[in-house]
Order: sequence, then C-alpha cells, then structure tokens
Amino acid sequence: MSRDPSVVGRRRFLAISGTGALATLAGCSGLLPGGSEPTVDADALAEAVSGDAPAVPETVPVDIEASFVDEQESIARSALDGVPAPFDREEIPNGVIRERLNGVYESATESIDRVDEALTPYDRLDRANGARVDAHEVQAAWRAIDADLTVSELTAETPAIAGSVDEVDARWSYVGDDPVRAVVVHDEIGTEIRAARNWLDSRHRRTTRDGRTALEVGALASDHERARTSVAVASYLFDRFRASLDATADLRARFEAARGILRARVREAKTALPPQDVDEPTSLVDRDVDETAGIRALAELGSEARYRAKDVTASDRDGGDEVPWLANDVLGALDALVFVRAFASLRERIEDGDDIAVEGIEDVAAIRESAIDAVAEARDADRGALLVDAMLPDLADEIRWTDDRLRRASGTVSVDSVAYDAVDYVVAGATCRALPPVCAETAAALRNGSS
Repeated sequence: MSRDPSVVGRRRFLAISGTGALATLAGCSGLLPGGSEPTVDADALAEAVSGDAPAVPETVPVDIEASFVDEQESIARSALDGVPAPFDREEIPNGVIRERLNGVYESATESIDRVDEALTPYDRLDRANGARVDAHEVQAAWRAIDADLTVSELTAETPAIAGSVDEVDARWSYVGDDPVRAVVVHDEIGTEIRAARNWLDSRHRRTTRDGRTALEVGALASDHERARTSVAVASYLFDRFRASLDATADLRARFEAARGILRARVREAKTALPPQDVDEPTSLVDRDVDETAGIRALAELGSEARYRAKDVTASDRDGGDEVPWLANDVLGALDALVFVRAFASLRERIEDGDDIAVEGIEDVAAIRESAIDAVAEARDADRGALLVDAMLPDLADEIRWTDDRLRRASGTVSVDSVAYDAVDYVVAGATCRALPPVCAETAAALRNGSS
C-alpha cells in the first residue's frame, strides 16, 4: 500500500497523551530536560532496528524479456542525451526551476544506474520506466526554456495517446488457463490501463497560468510519458501472457463468480467492524488494557478494514457485473479481507492477554522481529502463492518505512513517540500473517467457486 500521511495523522489523533504504564522503562536513557516523560537514546534505537528489512520485490507471473527493459532504458537515455544537464545558472537563471530540473535529472540517472540492481525483471522494468518518465520531464522543460515548447503543443498529443490506450483496451480479454495466475496478470494489465487514462484526464491536472513555464510543460510531459509507459506495459504483458498459454479459455465468468463470493464475504465481515474512527481505541477489546501500540494498531486495522470494505461494497452499487475491471475487483476484495482478518486476529491476541506494549527499545526490537517473521512465513505459503506474491510487497514495505523513520531520530526520543511508530510494525505483522489464509481462500474461489 502507498504510504498515506493521513494514516499517521488519524493514529496520532486517536492516541492519548498520558504515559500510564510507561513510567518505568527497559532500555530508557533518561528524561527530557525539565520534564518527566520517559525517553530512549536515538542511537540505541537505530541500532535495534538496524538489521535489513525483508526485501520483497514487485513481481508479475509473466516472463519479461531483458530486451523490453532495455528498450525502456534506451528511451530514457535518449531523452537525457538531448539536454545539457545538470543545469547551471547561465542555462537556467531561475533557481526554483533549476533546482527542480536538476533533481529530476538526478532521479532519472540514478534510476538508470540502479536498473541492474533490481531483484526481479518486473522491478527492473519499473525502474527503467521511472527513468523514462523523469527524463521526458527534464527534456520537455528544457525545450520550453530553449525552444518555447508550450502546454498547448503538448496537449495536442493527448488524442493520439488516448487512442493507443483504447487500442490496447479493445483487444484485451480475460483469457487464461489457470485462473489464479490469470487474475494476477489481468489485475496488472487493468491497473496499467486505468493509470494511463488517469494520467490523461485533465481534471486531475494542476492548473496552469500561461501554459509556457518550464515546470508546467515538464509536468504535462511527465503525465503523458506515464500514460505511454502504462500503455506499453499493458500491451506487452497481455501479449506475453497470451503467448505463454497452453489454452486460451475465457475466464470472465470465473472472475465474476469469484468476485461475487468475495464481495459477499466482505459485506458479511463489514457488519462486525468498528466505526471508521473510534474515540476510545481501548473499547475495541473486551478487557481492561492501556492504550498500547497493540491497541493503536487494532484501531488502525479496524479503520483500514472498514475503508477497504466500503470501497469494495460501493462497487456493487456503482456498476455491478457490468464493471469491466473484474480482476481488480477480485484483488480489491482480497485486500479488504486481509485487513478484516488481521483486525480480528489482533483483537483476539490482545483479548487473550498480549498487550503489545512498548516500554523500551527491547519491545520495539521484538515487535519488529515478529513482523519480519510474518513476512518470512507469508513467503513460504504454498496455497495461493501467486496471490501472496502479488500482495505481499506493499504490506512488507511497512517495515522498511518504519525503520527509516526510527533511524532518522536523534538525541533522545520519547517512548510514547517510539510506540506510535512501532504501531506500523504491528500492522505489518498482522496483515502479513492474515495474507496467506485469505489468498488460499481466494484461490479456491477462483478455481472451484468455494473456500
């Protein structure tokens, strides 16, 4: 899942300010000057979370040729070759524009340099395409400065790009021989097609002033290039997937049936979820407990589960079986059920007596290690493994993001603040443990219409 800053904001809003049971600490380095709030040493905290987080790269069950990745990388290099970057003050006197374009240029070159470091062909492709988008932003912005390229001129390209999206969409169909593999591939194709349309949608574009500033031209060029890369990936994945099939059965009916089964489970589970935002998170469990990292994680999971369930059930009203994004719908329901199951499991764990409290650095390390173990267990799943592979990277990334936040601390850090961040370790562990059984049930629904 992309990192949403509002998630952290909700959690902090729900949290209480009192320290309660945190008055006595293990691993505590002292107190803040003039106060009584328990703290830990930032260096010791960074050491406790210094081990490598599990690397779970993005994958797709299609054989991606090195030549296709090389082609995207070549497009990026060609665009960069046409600009005299990095820019100096003589080339771009405006410091804001110069800083932005040099930053994007650096991002593009770094992405190119790191393509071969990627752990999977799909990850290599993602990095090459990222470089391609950045390179075209720099190239177009420089043309706006050096050759008076305008937004209006770029806008004239939109119909042709939209036509290429329509062409791929028109020939795309839900073919396959294994519905589990097929749903993962078609989810990716559908996501790319939707992304291409969104990048071309003027309603999502930033307002412009005169349509001539370099940054405005660069931003539009970036949107167009993102649409082009999405079209290229969607078309390539469909062709490669279809060519790999022993049979080309139409799986639309199978996807529709699975979607119906999973949506019904989401509707049923939704009735047992808490409200979107809970004023007193401790009310979520049937026992007396302080507002620990575990309780805060439970509130977070409950909120996220309801949000995802609402999105899934809203689709029932917005188009029903006529909605063409069947594979996306199936994995969207799977995602919602993962958070539902994670919420229920964590609540049971806390009600059984595990508070999951953070009273010092050792607790943070233990919670983190538990999350890492959950990722390893998920990667070992045998049933619904392709679905696990598709969903696990976003869930596992929570560990890395949390590591980064904790490692950036300096001096002394309040234990309550550390506990807030540790919530994401708890969430990662709970969702990664919920993922394999939900994926197994989804695979069963896809293959034989049952769990």
